[in-house]
Amino acid sequence: MSSYGLDGVLAWTQAVQVAMTAGRPLPVVSARLDEAGGNILGRALALLFDDPPTDSAEFDGYAICGEGPWLAVDEDRLRPGECRALRAGEPVALHTDAVLNSNRADIRRAADGTIVVIALDELTGVVDESARPALGSGIIRQAARSSNGASLVPPGRLANSSVLALAAAAGHDSLHIIRPPVVGTLVLGRSLLSHGLPRDGRVRDALGDAVADFAGRQGARAHPPMRAPDTAHLLREHIADANVDVLITTGSTSPTPDNHVREVLRDLGAHWLIDGVAVSPGAQMLLARLPDERFVIGLPGEPAAALAGLVTIVRPLLRALRGAGQESAVQAVLVDDVEAGDYPDDTRLVPVELDTSGANVIARTLPHGFARLAQWANADGVAVIAPSIRSRGQAVPVLAL
Repeated sequence: MSSYGLDGVLAWTQAVQVAMTAGRPLPVVSARLDEAGGNILGRALALLFDDPPTDSAEFDGYAICGEGPWLAVDEDRLRPGECRALRAGEPVALHTDAVLNSNRADIRRAADGTIVVIALDELTGVVDESARPALGSGIIRQAARSSNGASLVPPGRLANSSVLALAAAAGHDSLHIIRPPVVGTLVLGRSLLSHGLPRDGRVRDALGDAVADFAGRQGARAHPPMRAPDTAHLLREHIADANVDVLITTGSTSPTPDNHVREVLRDLGAHWLIDGVAVSPGAQMLLARLPDERFVIGLPGEPAAALAGLVTIVRPLLRALRGAGQESAVQAVLVDDVEAGDYPDDTRLVPVELDTSGANVIARTLPHGFARLAQWANADGVAVIAPSIRSRGQAVPVLAL
């Protein structure tokens, strides 16, 4: 593509790699269980007690002491010739030698109401007053499954509903998570409308809500979008004052004198990471890091180009800040020819619908439709089509939408 006005155009794969490696996971913080869902564990979910917490019955039966027959008692301490009825998982009484399975016991009630338990012979199943289970059998010893402090879920896992359920069952009220990034959206342009039909030569802002929603779906905490006139002074104030980890601007990325994003970032001493990408659409996207380590992402004002920027820069950067790792792609076979990019070396990001044909996943292109957005709205994913691919029948990676 043309590099006019841009400091250095990166190939699409390079830009994604830069965005992925630019961010480091944010600090680990404690979050209540109702706040922690959807975030990445910063520390292992640990057991807070031994499992089981004390010697316990392996099955329903009788804790026995000494030789049988055994007199059933309701005591926490047994003497020789006594037993106590237990359910599976209940703590055994003191001085328990073993737990006799209720299926291997003969229960007899005496005239005075006392209950006597006699074991059955293991081989014949016949009542045998001399039979008894082996010493220690039927008892699950304290911490036999896990000990206090054992890891239930390692760090780096997503705190999904199953993890939250496990944490609650284990007695946790909070989890240590990697703090989700806070994202702000700044919509630039005087002529954009915030509601109603396009009118008087002005068009609706198609990106403010869409960008904030996209960031939220990546696990970020997204502020509602803000509007700002495209003047250097006001833009500089907005960027300097934004209390966010990542600020995303829409519009004003073209390297011309009447667009101020690049000018303001240079004034603020930003370190340029991406200034242009060889991709169609979305070539004039950018990524910079401010001296205080906040990131600024500039998306083009054209809606389809901005959506391409969300996939190229916003998603990999937010995943890096969340500690989420690299995104996986589906390999699909193109069944349609695709349009050429704006320039011969452009990667093309093409919305597609996915289907299966035998063992293959296939990708079909969609018509552009209204404002070049209908194909994005109806797509299952975005096919990443390298410059060398010109015709149908080849496999390409498809990123989920």
